[in-house]
Amino acid sequence: MYITTKAGEVIDFETVFERKDSLFDVTPEHQGRFERVDYETSVYNNGVTYKKYCNVYLPYGYDECPDKKYNVMYYQHGNTCDPELFTEEKAKASLDALFDEPDIEPCIMVFTTYYMDVTENVEERKKTGFVPAGDGSWKDLPANFHMEVAQDIIPAIELKYRTYLTGSSREEIIASRDHRGFSGYSRGAACTWYMLHYEFELFRYYAPMSCMTTADLDIFTEAPQAVVEEYLTAPMKAHPEMKFFIYGTNGHPHDVSRMTDQMKFMVHHPLISFGQDPEKNNFYFGISDLTHTDLYAPYYFYNSLKVLFK
Repeated sequence: MYITTKAGEVIDFETVFERKDSLFDVTPEHQGRFERVDYETSVYNNGVTYKKYCNVYLPYGYDECPDKKYNVMYYQHGNTCDPELFTEEKAKASLDALFDEPDIEPCIMVFTTYYMDVTENVEERKKTGFVPAGDGSWKDLPANFHMEVAQDIIPAIELKYRTYLTGSSREEIIASRDHRGFSGYSRGAACTWYMLHYEFELFRYYAPMSCMTTADLDIFTEAPQAVVEEYLTAPMKAHPEMKFFIYGTNGHPHDVSRMTDQMKFMVHHPLISFGQDPEKNNFYFGISDLTHTDLYAPYYFYNSLKVLFK
């Protein structure tokens, strides 16, 4: 089912979203698998070394093709969730079905968390989401999650699996940016915009889902348009030689309306070329009819991964 938003109906340009319901209605022919990768991080300037982990999804064929290298898509969950979300049977089946689609090239997916320990304060985390975290939402910790990703997570993952990374230095991570993307849902999408701002050199591809950028303001504060524009385009101006593609998606018009409002200016910015051709465009935005939950992320990936990494 194609969902087409006519120019002027919700946003001032036409956008198309394909809702692939079979991702949730079929038993996948092939199955990938999850592995847990533990790591440590000490980037929060408080003398504490945190022990954390990611869940890594290896698509079907990874073990059968020992010479193939894979692109890597990092996924940051939304508020109250944790890296276990897509390891659950039904959610994992939607990932398997996603990579069964002929238009989607399999990639390694890495499920991260900004929470310092998802096993502590579990009841409060699941209720409000506001427990110690490194994304700027917790006043006693600096917003250094981007440093955790850059310095600790990327080397831990990409040097363990068959990726395009050849070493742990920042220069080597930059050299492999064409094979790396960052995505997230809701609060995780706010992190995606934040990663674009701080770590543009490390990621060529971005897929924010159902959340505006807070531009480093409080998560409940709507940033003025001029602030948003400067925040998102600053890295593009600083690195004009670096190619990028942003594939943003949002739910029905009553989902995160602020995201849709922010995208109106993005499509008309002189640094932006709107469309789904990676050879000549660098930005696309799709609007679905879906409500707000991380579990719909495979719908959004079905649209974005037909463009990203191409």
